[in-house]
Amino acid sequence: MAWWVIPAMVASTAVTVMGIQQQKKQMKANAAWKDYERQLNYHYEKGKRLTDQKKLMSEQRAAVGASGAQLFTGSNLLVAAEDMNEFENDMWFLEKGVALAKGTADSQLKGAITSANYQIGSTLLNSAASVGSYQADANFAKKFGTGTTGTGSTTATTGKV
Repeated sequence: MAWWVIPAMVASTAVTVMGIQQQKKQMKANAAWKDYERQLNYHYEKGKRLTDQKKLMSEQRAAVGASGAQLFTGSNLLVAAEDMNEFENDMWFLEKGVALAKGTADSQLKGAITSANYQIGSTLLNSAASVGSYQADANFAKKFGTGTTGTGSTTATTGKV
């Protein structure tokens, strides 16, 4: 049995674990970028809706002023108040939509990281079992003068099974 097999198994396991760790870092970076993008979109949409609301209020003031009615009294006041309530409701739902999207993304990220952690654990356990099996085969070969096929089955060096 070659002396380099066990160190190669350990090195392979280390490279696999490092690769999974790098994937976890990339997942976190991607999640942070998507959160930043959501925040930018939220602020853009909020600014756009604020501008639209200002235009609507201005148009309402102009229409009421042109009609000769008193500004924001009676039914005019009710219309303006209802428009403002609708606007505030839209802003609330816009903000909550961003918060919900972040919560969903955070939950998905935690699931992916947990899966990666289990993959690391599985890799370590499989490698330890492989090294142990290889070592047991090597010890068996030393003790009884047999070779292995690498799968744990042994054949005598005399050719008998």
